[in-house]
Amino acid sequence: MSTPLLLALAALLVLIAVPASRDLLNAMRAESERNAKRRLVPVRIDDDRDVRARRMRDPHDR
Repeated sequence: MSTPLLLALAALLVLIAVPASRDLLNAMRAESERNAKRRLVPVRIDDDRDVRARRMRDPHDR
């Protein structure tokens, strides 16, 4: 095979491989982000002052 034909074939392979690998990497990153969001656990932290104020205002506690 001649050198220009090999260069054209290599350029064609690069043009195909770069977008395909970019899409693959984006898909893997999106899936890892979804998995990370699934592992998150919501946590509620009550400040003691807010809890006491709510208890004092609650008419059922009196």
